[in-house]
Amino acid sequence: MERAAEGAARSHRVPKSKFCGGNMIFSRMDALLRTLSHVGFVAASALLLIVGLLGAIDVVTTNLFFYPIRGMLELSGALLAVIVFLGLAEAQARGANIIIDIATQSMRPGLKRLSAVISLTIGFAFMALVALHTTKLALNAWAIRETALGAFSFPLAPFKAVASFGAWLATAEFGRQLVRQLMGIESNGEGKARD
Repeated sequence: MERAAEGAARSHRVPKSKFCGGNMIFSRMDALLRTLSHVGFVAASALLLIVGLLGAIDVVTTNLFFYPIRGMLELSGALLAVIVFLGLAEAQARGANIIIDIATQSMRPGLKRLSAVISLTIGFAFMALVALHTTKLALNAWAIRETALGAFSFPLAPFKAVASFGAWLATAEFGRQLVRQLMGIESNGEGKARD
């Protein structure tokens, strides 16, 4: 009976991760960031569908009934920023961004790794600056209760806050990939464009 309980306990143990010598904190953070970037991507995709449908409805109502949707231009502009920033982390994680590999395709593995570390460091620093500035813009929008100017007035602070979250998420994804490169951890298909 005790042996059966021991065997069951052993079978439910979490296997040691290859990440950071078995440190589960890093592997869980890795998984959390991947999950968050995927959720951001799904949200951005849903918002893109909504903007597309609203745009189509606006075109139909404007051309057939001479009655456009009030504030559609302002709303679609605000949502576009949210869509772009929420999709950045997943695009980086999948390697779906533009990659010019003419210079790196003939590099030796050590030089390729160094190139990846340098590019991820630059990307991390750039996205951190973007995230910092979008956060300042979002906080300022909350402080002054900024609203969209146009036919339909709505608060811009929530849109700016979500865009800021997306920028920080992209920064975290660059950081996650940088740590993995520095530790020599295989990416299991991440970072390579999928056909």
